[in-house]
Amino acid sequence: MRKKLRTIKILLLVIIIIGGGFGYYYSHYIAPNNYTVKKTTINNSNLPKEFENFEIGFISDINLKNSSDITRLEKIITSLNKQHVDMVIFGGDLYSNTPFDNEKVIKILSNIKSSYGKFAVLGEKDLASLNDVTNILNEGGFEVLHNEYRPIYFNNAAIALFGLEGTGDISGLINENNQDFYKLVVVHEPDYFTATSKSNIALQLSGHTMGGYIYLPGIGGLLKKNNGSRYVHGYHSKNKSQLVISNGLSTEEGFEYKLFCPNQINIITLKKGNLK
Repeated sequence: MRKKLRTIKILLLVIIIIGGGFGYYYSHYIAPNNYTVKKTTINNSNLPKEFENFEIGFISDINLKNSSDITRLEKIITSLNKQHVDMVIFGGDLYSNTPFDNEKVIKILSNIKSSYGKFAVLGEKDLASLNDVTNILNEGGFEVLHNEYRPIYFNNAAIALFGLEGTGDISGLINENNQDFYKLVVVHEPDYFTATSKSNIALQLSGHTMGGYIYLPGIGGLLKKNNGSRYVHGYHSKNKSQLVISNGLSTEEGFEYKLFCPNQINIITLKKGNLK
């Protein structure tokens, strides 16, 4: 009996060592380079019926660090284009540090296909190179929204798009022309949802947190950041408003690992119906 128990303990130890080794290898060398297409359906009764099944491609936190990242970005954009979305939104942090190979990045971004516009907001890393990143995004076909509102027209109907930068206050952008519209807010940091959800928005799209880097069911994302500590991963709802947080498409310098928190291209499908 003792011999049998000893054998079981040895087997368990071997399993733990192998599992730990695989987990380390996967989180450091496989997961950071892989990505998935994550599809989410958002229901809201305020959506105009003309926007039923309108699809948004949402990408965030690309964090380009070297030339191999640029090659990888080409593959990501090819995958995004295969989804045939109606509109594309970038949620911030194009580079990890100082911009490089600007013309190559502009060319890749220019290849993104979208029938009803390409819009972007800036993340905290972008703000450190504000002029360069804004120019790259503009030349790549994106309109960068600096605390601005844009109407989005589709099938003779409209919804309101708000691009925020370092704030959750959209009160100054809401007026008699858009106050009754379906409101879509894009802001890099997800914790601003605490404020935006008080303004009768339908949906907020954010990035910044990388999904928490390590995600454990029932616990959530383990690594928390400024303006990304309350809302870290996945889907949330509050006051009839909804929030989708992207896991991003890369890692950051100093945090080059991911586990159970895959890089993702987010595809958001809008539906008219009660919030679920």
